[in-house]
Amino acid sequence: MAFATYAEAALSLRRYLNDTPQLNTLDREMESTDDELEEFIKDALNEMNNGYEPHTQWKLESICVEPGVDQGPLPWSTVKLGAILQLLTIKGIISARNTITYSDQGGVTVQEMDKYGRYMQFFNQLARVFETKLQMLKVRQNIADGFGGVNSPMGFDYYYGN
Repeated sequence: MAFATYAEAALSLRRYLNDTPQLNTLDREMESTDDELEEFIKDALNEMNNGYEPHTQWKLESICVEPGVDQGPLPWSTVKLGAILQLLTIKGIISARNTITYSDQGGVTVQEMDKYGRYMQFFNQLARVFETKLQMLKVRQNIADGFGGVNSPMGFDYYYGN
């Protein structure tokens, strides 16, 4: 079923990310708050609506979560991908800002808070996939906007007396 609130969507995104203290073995805490996850989803929708032509008005109700049940034109998998890119961006910025490198006299080098490099690798891989999916959605929307409302007079039986 489609999401009724952004909180439901954030919970689903958290489950997808496996963002739980027991699975974040180094930090032993959740990486993102519920408010952050909601904001990432909203940012992803805004980017999807305004990033490419035609501009769209997709919102939470537009997301198709359950195949064959929900009528929304926007797959949850694509919205998740956009939200993950938002997450990787902000968490990468925080990591880059707080990374510290130090070494001892024996030549051992340690980097503290160095998630930035790994996050950027994921970001670059996922960004290409997201952009391709978004372009396909926008092409589909553009075609539907251009041809979706044209009816043929041949569809009416009154021409044939029935």
